[in-house]
Amino acid sequence: MTQLPDDVRTARFRAMTDDDPENELAWFSLGQALFDAGRFADALPAFAHAARIQDDLMMAHLRQAECLCELGRHAEARPFALKTRALAIAQNHEGPREDADELLEEIEDALD
Repeated sequence: MTQLPDDVRTARFRAMTDDDPENELAWFSLGQALFDAGRFADALPAFAHAARIQDDLMMAHLRQAECLCELGRHAEARPFALKTRALAIAQNHEGPREDADELLEEIEDALD
């Protein structure tokens, strides 16, 4: 499968959020396209919007934490990593729980 260029992916998902502002998956996908392009500051509000629409969208919380860590804002990332961990346990998702645990370790190391 061929991946679209970042600007095309971003434009596609931005159009989807414009068409349906309450579509959490469109917001998440926009955030993911921006995240994949290394545009963490731009991805952060898209993930936050997706999580506001659907609070149990575990990966939106995880990506917020990852964006904040990439931006050097580790203390702000911690609540999102904890939320991800709690959702992963509640939803019985082992992989995201491990990701959250690793991110929490990274956060603690950065804050020491």
